[in-house]
Amino acid sequence: MVDDKIYRELQRHLDRQPVGFPYDRSGADIRLLKYHFTPEEARIALAMSYRYETVAAIGRRLAAISGKGGPACDLTGILDSMSSRLSVMRKEDGGEIYYCLVPLVIGMYEGRVFDMDAEYIEAYDAYAHSLQHGLSFLSTDVPQMRTIPIEAALPASHDIMQYDDVKKYINNSPDPIFIIECTCRKRKKIQGQPCVQTKRSETCMLFGDIAGVMLKFNKGRQIDKNEALEIIRENQKEGLVLQTYNMQRPEVICACCGCCCEILGIQKMLPEPGIFSSANFYAVIDPEQCRGCRLCEKMCQVNALKFDKKKKRVYVVEKRCIGCGNCVPVCGAGAVRLERKKKVTVPPPDFEGLQEAIMRGRPRWRLGRIIWRSIFG
Repeated sequence: MVDDKIYRELQRHLDRQPVGFPYDRSGADIRLLKYHFTPEEARIALAMSYRYETVAAIGRRLAAISGKGGPACDLTGILDSMSSRLSVMRKEDGGEIYYCLVPLVIGMYEGRVFDMDAEYIEAYDAYAHSLQHGLSFLSTDVPQMRTIPIEAALPASHDIMQYDDVKKYINNSPDPIFIIECTCRKRKKIQGQPCVQTKRSETCMLFGDIAGVMLKFNKGRQIDKNEALEIIRENQKEGLVLQTYNMQRPEVICACCGCCCEILGIQKMLPEPGIFSSANFYAVIDPEQCRGCRLCEKMCQVNALKFDKKKKRVYVVEKRCIGCGNCVPVCGAGAVRLERKKKVTVPPPDFEGLQEAIMRGRPRWRLGRIIWRSIFG
């Protein structure tokens, strides 16, 4: 079919971007792309990359590819329609508007939160849960995600960087700030599996350029800093893990639970969850103070805490710890604390910087995918 041809071209183009969008021989890749792009939008996306570019630059490339660039005003309208659904990303800087491609996760999938239904979930699961996509998603040289420790767990220190201090980040963040439903919890609810950790649906915060998109297209709910801090406190109280894009100025802060979150679900299955999510802290338990109540063990979302039946104490499996700090405030004995890692990781400054960093490491994960394909087809 003609339509399928343009979507196959788009799949190959997206697969050349930093995170990738690998081929699926079942056709699940094409089926999913049809939910995010019309044929005309797919043609335009072929002229875009992970780097932000102006409408004029995209139009010139589009004309070179197909000879159908069209008036800039028409192209702007289509790009705005795509960005309103987060099929692509939009930002304004110095009076100029820029657009770029985004990964499936975090990006296109989260954009479906406003019009998610069972039909889309079926298409998403068929593709996103495939081995090929999983490998592409996990194998980036630079982790896509990072964990922000909860405020109550941070050491009493004045040299904690803003990107590791959620309260400081919110207080210093320029307006607007938006709150939206958690995509994963909404997905699970539609599937008849409501979250067991929280009854709240609005838990994920948006800042910066993504918040600007929400404001322009009247999506989500705008909140002030006081409400943002209160939501963070509630997230922490319920043991939700704060995860975000691995960058200094995160535009998304997710509040994740082990029962619903796709990201935490993946991390839980990995022998070393930290490979996928960057963190500058890890939990430490003082064996002399530990009473063996196991409250911290129950709070951990990635099974990083284990109970020693013989010694009747909890210990940390350091390679599994993602440094969220949720185990710290529940310990009545004060036996648990977060410590900073010896090697502190400074994340890329912004979205584009993160994508560039991932792109530089592409040769390594491309080799992994070639080996994977040779074994599993």
